[in-house]
Amino acid sequence: MTRFLLMINLLLSGCLLLNDVKPISIPDKLTGDRTMPVANRAVVILGLSVEGSGYNLYTHPFSIHTDEYSVEHQNITGNCWRYNYVEAKVTGIVGTRQYFAFNVKPGYYVARELFSASRKNLVFEVPAGRIVYLGDFIWTTEAKVEFKRESGAIKSYFGEDVVLAEIREAPHQVTGVLCTP
Repeated sequence: MTRFLLMINLLLSGCLLLNDVKPISIPDKLTGDRTMPVANRAVVILGLSVEGSGYNLYTHPFSIHTDEYSVEHQNITGNCWRYNYVEAKVTGIVGTRQYFAFNVKPGYYVARELFSASRKNLVFEVPAGRIVYLGDFIWTTEAKVEFKRESGAIKSYFGEDVVLAEIREAPHQVTGVLCTP
C-alpha cells in the first residue's frame, strides 16, 4: 500500500525522474573481461579520490553528479519524467581512489556545481559503442575539487579499448531540472 501511495504521489507531483543510466561492475583485470558496449550505448568510467580534509565526509560522502547535456540548447536534457545522470559517491578515506563504471546513452554529459563559480562546467563527449574515461575528481586539501586525467593508468588497468572523453566548457553555468506540481 505504501509503494502504491508513493507512486501516486510521484505521478501527481509531476516528478518521476526516470534515469536510463545503469551502474555496472568494473571489468576484472585478472580475467581480462572488458565487454564492449552495444552500438547504441557507451560505458563511462570516472574516478573519485579524497586527498584532503575540510569536508564532513562521514555524514556526506564526496560525490560527483554529471547530467546528460544538450550542446544545441546549452543545458541539461530531460524533464520531470526523464532525467539521465551519472552519480558516484565515495567515503572519506584519505588517499584512496575508486573507479566507477556506468552503461549510458551516448551523447554529452556535464559536470556541474563542482568547481568555483569562476570556472565553467565541463562537458564530456561520450561516443556510442565505446568505453570512455572522463577523468578523476579529487577532493583536495584546499577543500576544492580538482580534475585530473591519467590515461596511462586507466589504459593499463582497463585496456586499450578505453578512450578519453573529448572535453569542452559549457558557455555558461548549467542549472538543474526543477519539477513542481
